[in-house]
Parts: sequence; structure tokens; C-alpha cells
Amino acid sequence: MKKRVLSAIAGLILLAVLLAFFDTILVNVLAAWVCLLSLYEIFKAAGLLRFRTLVAVCGLYCILILFLNTSAIAVSFSYLSYLLVVLLFLILLQSHNELRVEQMAYSFLISILLAVSFYCIILLKEQTGPQMGVFYLLLIFGSAWWSDSGAFFVGTFFGKHKLCPQVSPKKTVEGLIGGLVTSTVCNVLVALAFQALCNWVVPWGYIRNAVTVNLPAVALVTPVASLLGVLGDLSASIIKRQCSIKDFGNLMPGHGGAMDRFDSVLFIGPLFYFIFNICPLISAI
Repeated sequence: MKKRVLSAIAGLILLAVLLAFFDTILVNVLAAWVCLLSLYEIFKAAGLLRFRTLVAVCGLYCILILFLNTSAIAVSFSYLSYLLVVLLFLILLQSHNELRVEQMAYSFLISILLAVSFYCIILLKEQTGPQMGVFYLLLIFGSAWWSDSGAFFVGTFFGKHKLCPQVSPKKTVEGLIGGLVTSTVCNVLVALAFQALCNWVVPWGYIRNAVTVNLPAVALVTPVASLLGVLGDLSASIIKRQCSIKDFGNLMPGHGGAMDRFDSVLFIGPLFYFIFNICPLISAI
């Protein structure tokens, strides 16, 4: 428990640094770092690190996506993804006696998932500005981590019905419900606090405008985002179970590796980017 608490504190410090420099390229750098760490861990789990060209190609793809000019993303993403497919098949042709098609598909799927998920967070910052981008970042991580904390405590004390015992034996239906409620309440409270802070300190740093938050929309979106977080967590658990490992790494003692910490976020970032485009959750006054 002590290791988990210390690791959580370290994670919060990192998040605080990220928020403080959210209007700089540091966001892209940190996203690329976490993305590459996750890619390394998940390739290691599948025994693919020995194929260095494969790892290098997928890693380079993720880096290029995360530093793309947002105005050229539609065309650039298509070209880069096409190039990735071509290179993967060239690697398969070269190493067909050792590599299988399923492993190449796995590599492509993971590379796309990591790159798109983290880039959606960058897109939110670039298209809404750093002030609104911070708000969406808090909701994205809150939907995953508040849910995870609520599910842990509710499941520990009240959990009786297993949610998915063959994939994640400790998860319960009661924990799932507790996580959804916890994340919704906490995200609404965070939204209220963010609105109050912005309206109080304007202007300060990159906080330039007073804002109004669509609280009903936040309350409706958060449970959906939290469910996607659970899906991400269970998907990672399936990979770990099939690869016969407990954690993807030991970067954060008690929490595992980068992929263990961010697996529940991967499906949530794109959802909030989609929501932003059809129904913004925050607007300047």
C-alpha cells in the first residue's frame, strides 16, 4: 500500500507539471514518452522486442503522429498509416519464418491505438486552447482514475458479483457501479471548481477567459467515458493474461508500468474529442 501511495503522489506531481506547462510543446514530449514506454511494454509482453526493425517502425510512427501539425492531420495521418502498413508487410516478408501475420496485426493495432489516443488529447489542446484543453484533460483522466478508485473501494467492501472473472477476477459489478457514480460526482465537482477558479483569477497565466461549464452534459458523458475506461482496462488484462504476465512493467511500484496506468485512458481521449466536436462541454463567457 505504501508503494502505491508513493507512486500515486509521483503521478500527481507529474500531472501538476503537465498542467503548469500545458501551453508548451512539453505536452507533446510527455505524450510521446508515455506512448513509447507503453509501446515498449506491450511489445515486450508479446515477445516482439527481438524484432528491432518492427519496434523502430512502430515507435517512429507514434512519434510522427504526436508531432504532426494539427491543420494537416487528416491527410498526414492517412499517408503515415498507409506507410506503416507497407513497412509492416515488408518486415513480414523479410522475417516470415519467425513473424506471424497475427503479430503484425497486433503491432498495427497497438500502434494505431496509442498514437490516436494520445494525439486526441493534443488535438483538444490545440483546437480549444490551453485553458479549455486543461479542462478536457482533467475530465479524461478523471473519468478513468476516479472510476478506478471508486471501483476499488466499493468493490473491496461491497463486491459480491464478479464482473468478468476469467479476465479480471477482482472486478465486481458493485465496484463497476461504484466507479461510475464516483467518477460522475467527482468530474462534476472538478468542473464546478474549474469554472469557479477561471471566473475568479482571470486573467492569469494561460487562463484568459471566464467560462461556463455544461454540467448536465458532463454528468451524462462521464459514465460513458468511465465504461470505456473499464473496457480499456479489461482489454489490457486480456493481453496480460494471454501473455502470462501480471503487469506490463514496474515503472510505478504498486501500479505497474506505463501501460498499466494509462490503459483505461486510451479509449476515453477520442470520446472527449468527439464530444467536443458535437457538443462542447465548456465555453468562454
